[in-house]
Amino acid sequence: MPHPSWQHTCRFLTLVAAIIIATLAHVAAQENPLAVPDKSNVCSSLGQYIFVGGTAGFNALRDADQFKQLLKTGHVGLYEHANAIDAAENPPSILRAIEKVFAGTGPGEAELGQVGWNYFTLPPSYDYYQEQYIQHGLDPSEANVNTPSDSAAPGQLQQDEEQWKEYVDAARTAAIQSVAPVVGPNDQDEPKLGDNVFATNPFYALERYEALYGKAIAFDVPPNFFLTGGSGPGYEKFIVQAIRWGNAHGLRTTVLLSPYPWPTNSDGQLETFNQFTGNTFSHDTREFVRRLLRENAVPSEWVVDNYEDTYPNDAPAMVPETVRNTTTEVGLWLARHAPVYVRGENSEGVVCPPPPCERAGNAQ
Repeated sequence: MPHPSWQHTCRFLTLVAAIIIATLAHVAAQENPLAVPDKSNVCSSLGQYIFVGGTAGFNALRDADQFKQLLKTGHVGLYEHANAIDAAENPPSILRAIEKVFAGTGPGEAELGQVGWNYFTLPPSYDYYQEQYIQHGLDPSEANVNTPSDSAAPGQLQQDEEQWKEYVDAARTAAIQSVAPVVGPNDQDEPKLGDNVFATNPFYALERYEALYGKAIAFDVPPNFFLTGGSGPGYEKFIVQAIRWGNAHGLRTTVLLSPYPWPTNSDGQLETFNQFTGNTFSHDTREFVRRLLRENAVPSEWVVDNYEDTYPNDAPAMVPETVRNTTTEVGLWLARHAPVYVRGENSEGVVCPPPPCERAGNAQ
């Protein structure tokens, strides 16, 4: 029999789902941009669509007892930021323990930098992908890539597109099925004003090609950054419309959530999680998700990471899931409350509400 506190939580989650369904139905009736929540089996078999990982406190993910409810949701996978993976390989026993915790949660998702195509193909002796990931037991099926630039230099578009094509083709030989450029006009000088800027402005021609060829697009949108206006007028509208563009083109759309800004101490060193007393990551995430829902810009995946704090052993930044603002706490909230965009068998866009309460974890 469920514990009484779980019954209360269950009723609350059911209410949240009902509110989201009503909101989606209202949006569909007003604008018809998406289907109302799915009536078939799409929303009942979502698998992993939330990922948690590095860099801050990444090594703490070896302790499954610190985020048991998140794992129980059945919707979480490992986010494998290249810098975090490097740190966890020293010694390799840390990474092996993390892999054991996430066994059965799917292949995971990597965050990489765009280098030469042979990054994926050179043998382990070169200390590239084959050593860093494959040889250490990681086999991500998706990757988000920090590209050198959001736009091609004059006369370089065709060359840059070819380099991306070679990079993605090589990634696919390593079983990475979708490769997303990480986009977002976080520089104040990048164009943002107007309607459908990402879809139409020549400045973003390279990123559009990258997203379409890689079958995915990722958005680096720290919630606090978004809620406080981002890089200037037009930023919020740009993000909303770019997510819609990705969904309309059948791409994996992944929103990367991270705390921002992260403070430094009087010596210019990054503070640790416990020193950051002004952290509002949890609150900001909740508000950001609600904004995207209202704007009908729900992505197909959510990633929670913290790359502002670069300390892999800053465990309090990662766990436990019961402490506000930790990576796993935000991940658990998403698993219990955040909608997700999927495509049904007929390729019609569907927004799935949070999973039924019995699948959101059996709180005791």
